[in-house]
Amino acid sequence: MPPTDDGAEPSGPGGQSGQLQLDVTTCVASQADVDRYRWIGSLIAAVASGDTALLKGSWLVQHCASADGPLPARQHCPPEAFWQAEELQKVVNISRTMQDPIAVPVVALSYCWETAEHPDPSGEQLRRVACAAKLCLQECADLAVFVDWCSLRQEPRTEEQQASFGRALDSVDLWYAHQMTWVWLLTSTPSGTIQPTYHERGWPYFERLVGGLHSHYDMLLDIGRPLESCSDYSDIRESCIASRCVPLTPDAFRAELASKVVARSEDCEFLAERYVHTFAVTIGPAESLCYANTGLSAAEAKLLADALGWCTRLLVLSLDGNDLGPEGALAIAAALPGLPQLQGLFANRCGVQRGGAAAIIDGVKETRRIGGMYLSSNGISEDDAAALEDVFLNRHPRSVIHVS
Repeated sequence: MPPTDDGAEPSGPGGQSGQLQLDVTTCVASQADVDRYRWIGSLIAAVASGDTALLKGSWLVQHCASADGPLPARQHCPPEAFWQAEELQKVVNISRTMQDPIAVPVVALSYCWETAEHPDPSGEQLRRVACAAKLCLQECADLAVFVDWCSLRQEPRTEEQQASFGRALDSVDLWYAHQMTWVWLLTSTPSGTIQPTYHERGWPYFERLVGGLHSHYDMLLDIGRPLESCSDYSDIRESCIASRCVPLTPDAFRAELASKVVARSEDCEFLAERYVHTFAVTIGPAESLCYANTGLSAAEAKLLADALGWCTRLLVLSLDGNDLGPEGALAIAAALPGLPQLQGLFANRCGVQRGGAAAIIDGVKETRRIGGMYLSSNGISEDDAAALEDVFLNRHPRSVIHVS
């Protein structure tokens, strides 16, 4: 994100609640706010407002190829660089695939600013983004790209431009957390820079975390990885899918954010508040959460279990193929009673073992409803499996359980 006057990253208007009608205390969003992060119309409306502009991927690639220097700030970009809301309405992609010859996917870029005056004065980061965009353009019509330097009005700003910048900043999470946007993480920093790394910074941490809250697993890509061997989008998808972080409760996010580098202390307050909003509109109303085969550890399972306390609409929780162990299973089991609509828990191949089975038995006793539980290949003995099945079916006689 753009820097403040005294550092390498921006601060937002701390204490503002943004545009969402949200009860921050209970972390519950209205249905209109939830829909805003699901339907493509909200992205079109953001462009139509004039506060945020989206670059054409084709123009970005052409600018890089022409050796015209680094990307210009928004006020200095030519009109043809941007999508107009009317034309975007006709072509923007509403599916979850890049491989569509008539598609125009929306991409949000998360990266580091190299200097306070310009995020990428050498153009090194531009070249990497252009490389990824060029490969994607082999398979889709164009891209609509959110790059803060070009998408938001930069300093010096007039009074009117400053107001526009503030409104855009209040909705900046929309571009990263929307269910229909791809998020590209440029985790590699320009060679020779001494600044904090991508993972040490507050704004990139926020962007990455909200970018993985409820997007499809292949819509979060780390283009900081080597791209030299990629020949098309399929190769990028194969080599650059980023691991998704488990959702953190707002309190846990605030605590972790305290260890990150930001330009001013107000940045932390702004990001923490935006995270509350984003968490509420994505995780709170989620009906399905999939963390299968993501390398989830027992410690991360505990963080996930804390977040599940807000998921009162959750129908399916998939944790297959993670090394949760008995401790992780204990944490998830303790969260089950707080999921009143859960229809399926998938925790096959999670190393649950005897201790985890016992914890799940205790959790099942407190659940009001669960449609099915799948716990195959977990090192659970026949006796423990039989005990778990007895408790589960006595509590939920019309449900299904698989334990082996």
